[in-house]
Amino acid sequence: MTVTEIWHTDTCPTYTIERILLEAGAAKVEEQGGRAKDAFPAAHQRLHEAAATIPADNAAAPFVTALLELIQAQADDTGRFVTLPTWTEILDRNFPPQDPT
Repeated sequence: MTVTEIWHTDTCPTYTIERILLEAGAAKVEEQGGRAKDAFPAAHQRLHEAAATIPADNAAAPFVTALLELIQAQADDTGRFVTLPTWTEILDRNFPPQDPT
């Protein structure tokens, strides 16, 4: 196993290209994040409105409830991902484990 380091001077064309691509990528991510933050509340509201039209006795109701809870957990802090323990808690609440006996 070997480690290779490449050093560039400030005037190196490869270094310049890498910097341009890195800065363009960072700007794109920032732009997409800003657009998503602006659009998320309305999309979240549309989801709730659509879910409200599903009758409680519909076979899909527990899936819709779990989805709404998972999305709400993400909406509570959009700067992080919903952790596995939170997923498990929500899924266990909506789809309780079967008694093995």
